[in-house]
Amino acid sequence: MDERTAHVIRRAEEFITHKDDAWAIPRAAGEFIHTLLLATRAKRGLEIGTSYGYSGLWIASALKQNGGSLITIDKEQRKSDVAATHFADAGLSDCVRVETGIALEIIPGLEGGFDVVLLDADKENCISYVRALEGKLNSRCIVLTDNALTHAGPLADFLSWIRSHKGFESALLPLGNGMEMSVKM
Repeated sequence: MDERTAHVIRRAEEFITHKDDAWAIPRAAGEFIHTLLLATRAKRGLEIGTSYGYSGLWIASALKQNGGSLITIDKEQRKSDVAATHFADAGLSDCVRVETGIALEIIPGLEGGFDVVLLDADKENCISYVRALEGKLNSRCIVLTDNALTHAGPLADFLSWIRSHKGFESALLPLGNGMEMSVKM
């Protein structure tokens, strides 16, 4: 990762520590996702739940190094605006598209071919998100779902569904808040 992006990540960490509505992945999860995407050479990413852009910085940095791009969706304009500033400051604006609105309304208009998806928004819609995306996911697409340990109750139906889905191989990673890693087969 280049120093410019690393600097903005540190600045974003400081920013979110002072916010009571910043639902960000822990640093260890960001480092893992960044490294995973570099290793798999993922190019097209989708993030549902931008918040202030912290996880998107990790994802976009790796995708850019792989010659790819990220689409990130949040329902709140004020968060999208801050995230866009973080992406610009990190030199990632050319490979990140920030969308604001309801993810289930935006997904149908997205072009397919995703290599990685991060689900880090409202937990009750995770099944709907994956169903809406299934035809847009490349073979071996990695679907990462944050908060599999900290929000096990709200994610119980989704985790049961994805783990028994014949089209995915799925495992819980006890990293950060707990991350379910599901691979489209």
